[in-house]
Amino acid sequence: MCGIIGHWNIAKVEEPHWATAMNRLEHRGPDESGEFAADAVRLGIRRLSIIDLTEGVQPVRDESGEVVAVMNGEIYNHVELVDGLRSRGHSLRSRTDAEVLPHLYEEHGDAFVEHLRGMFAIALWDGRKQRLVLARDRFGKKPLYFRQPSVNSLAFASELKALKALLPNAKWSVREQGVYDYLSLGCVPQPETVFENVQQVPPATVLTFDGNKIKTRQFWSNQKSSASGTLREHIRESVRLRLRSDVPVGVFLSGGVDSTIVAIEAAKEVGESLRTFTVKMDDPALDESAVAADTARGLGVQHEVLPLEISPREDLLSVVRHYDQPFADSSALPSWAVARAAARHVKVVLNGDGGDELFAGYRRHLAAFQLGRIGFVPRFLWKALAAIPAGGRRSRLGFLRRFARGAGSTGGRRYLEWSNDLLLETDKQRHWQGGAMRSTEDWVEAQMEPGHSPLRQQMHLDRRINLLSDLLVKIDMATMAHSLEARSPLLDHELAEFAASIPDAELLRGGQTKSYLRNVYADELPPTVLAAPKRGFEAPVARWLADDWRDLLHDSLAPGARAEQFVSRRFLQDLLADRVAGDRNLPMLKYTLLVLELWLREQEN
Repeated sequence: MCGIIGHWNIAKVEEPHWATAMNRLEHRGPDESGEFAADAVRLGIRRLSIIDLTEGVQPVRDESGEVVAVMNGEIYNHVELVDGLRSRGHSLRSRTDAEVLPHLYEEHGDAFVEHLRGMFAIALWDGRKQRLVLARDRFGKKPLYFRQPSVNSLAFASELKALKALLPNAKWSVREQGVYDYLSLGCVPQPETVFENVQQVPPATVLTFDGNKIKTRQFWSNQKSSASGTLREHIRESVRLRLRSDVPVGVFLSGGVDSTIVAIEAAKEVGESLRTFTVKMDDPALDESAVAADTARGLGVQHEVLPLEISPREDLLSVVRHYDQPFADSSALPSWAVARAAARHVKVVLNGDGGDELFAGYRRHLAAFQLGRIGFVPRFLWKALAAIPAGGRRSRLGFLRRFARGAGSTGGRRYLEWSNDLLLETDKQRHWQGGAMRSTEDWVEAQMEPGHSPLRQQMHLDRRINLLSDLLVKIDMATMAHSLEARSPLLDHELAEFAASIPDAELLRGGQTKSYLRNVYADELPPTVLAAPKRGFEAPVARWLADDWRDLLHDSLAPGARAEQFVSRRFLQDLLADRVAGDRNLPMLKYTLLVLELWLREQEN
């Protein structure tokens, strides 16, 4: 894992600016740095050494030296690719996975990415054709930001803080639409960012720039399906590939189905030397450490329970500062603390991310599936159900109420009702202080793909919005801040293609989430894992707002808050006084506005 940076055709980048930009990526790659400069192009990398620790330096080149590449990420099938390249006469100088890139580009041009199995953000310079190629992995695990200071120039970086250091004289204006969407989604949806004229390369996309025009091509769709093989074979192979490393690898093991399956398959490969880690949560309702410890004992692996050492105020400020954009997923804080603790033991961890998105693991997936089976119901009945009293968001009545609210809506509104507890369009229309904005609901609807069942549409939107712009951002930023590489075996494109072939009814048989995945591993999953309710990896936001963050919250959202340029003073007053109308999650709304205010203050610094 690394951090990459570069530019082409920018008139003058002062050496101190380049050095500062490189240094701002040091946490992503503390082991070594490298760079390439020629023909008005410059590529840089900060490397975290995982494969070929001594010879695997970047940038990497082909035999001619004309094709040069840097990469953040891992190519898990690099062993097979190296064997194939050498059999076809290519000369590779090392065992590093990145070295396959220029040679594959020689053979396949821009289609070289289609041969890669992994997570990656790539920058490649073709000196012969004088063109820059940027590429991002199929799920968007690895970030890659870019900006055009002029029509014939381009700069890119793994993180916005580095891109800003590279272009200190550019105007970094906050993009109002990004803030508007953030108030509903809790994050800024990709490929846009919270800054004007700054974007991310979309997932599964190759971007080329010849000095005059940017062209993009999508090389994979998450709707592609393939029924070859079995689910167990796909997962076993995916885990096996992600265990390839020249440094110790561990597994984040919770009490959930997904990480347990990853640990089961990893233990088959590694044996008793496998190290697993779990977190001891303060809240018994969220703590899964006992279940995880039982699983580890059954597997016969080395297990360690990590105390969740969080300083609520200091860690919140660190997360806001490091994430570069407003980010209101409160689980970023425990993720930050867990990554900090695990990095003391290993350089690489496997996790269970992606299982919910590929195998229908959320209650909203059940809601979408049931809605597809129910068919037409008059809207007034949904309104009546939505008005029933609910004992809490996680109660059965709470679920029924949310189901009815979403079922009585359509398109983007339905997704937001089922997926979020933040501001809906009607809320923002009353309180927004900025200019005229495109509706977030309309944007969500534009991400929908025709021809899908309600379940598949919900799962598609979860991957397109929640997974891409929230979950993967959270994990990448938290782990890389502590020089820790996180690998997700369940986010494998061949596994995803198999999952897409599973009938809807099999995914949720018996009204149970992830029933297909559970049934395949029923003979190996411990009964305690199969019976355990789904627990979120959450921070105790309500408690911290009332205690550790109380003064910070009221001071931050006091009259004169920077957030008043976007939301009304009246709304902030009502929020602090718990007078916000509607069925919204008040602690999360407060947290969302607090993070926005703290982030806006950071921009002034």
